[in-house]
Amino acid sequence: MDMTLHNLKESGLSICFFQVISEKLIVGGQPTEQDLIALKSHGIKRVVNCIPDYEQKWNEQAVVSQLGMEYLGVGFDRTSGITIANAQTLFATLKTCSDQPTFLHCLTGNRIGILIAVYHYFLLGKPEKEAISEGLFWGMRDKTAFMNIVEESIQ
Repeated sequence: MDMTLHNLKESGLSICFFQVISEKLIVGGQPTEQDLIALKSHGIKRVVNCIPDYEQKWNEQAVVSQLGMEYLGVGFDRTSGITIANAQTLFATLKTCSDQPTFLHCLTGNRIGILIAVYHYFLLGKPEKEAISEGLFWGMRDKTAFMNIVEESIQ
């Protein structure tokens, strides 16, 4: 399996954002059908979709299944879904997915990055700057939702 950033970029992925997190995990934004084909050719065996059904614009699950990959839907709302409980759910999902090469995505990578920052700050006890840095690495674009949950916890 060849999941280096260079090789993935060379494959022509149209995903708005993607990051190789580890040998078995890529995180990114909403893939197209062509992206899923390219990801499969790079060894991806499972797709974890963090977009709720009401935000889905096409039947991604059917395409993933047709390609012979495993599909797991764990939709988190982009605003109300940014919670400590959902950060725990995301990490529990990632633990169960560590056995196979996985593509984890939401629309842009932002909500995954925010949930990662929430996890690191609240559940791992990391300093705010470190949690934000980890969230940015995973795709967080807008720190507002993260800062809101931190402020709510203080009040």
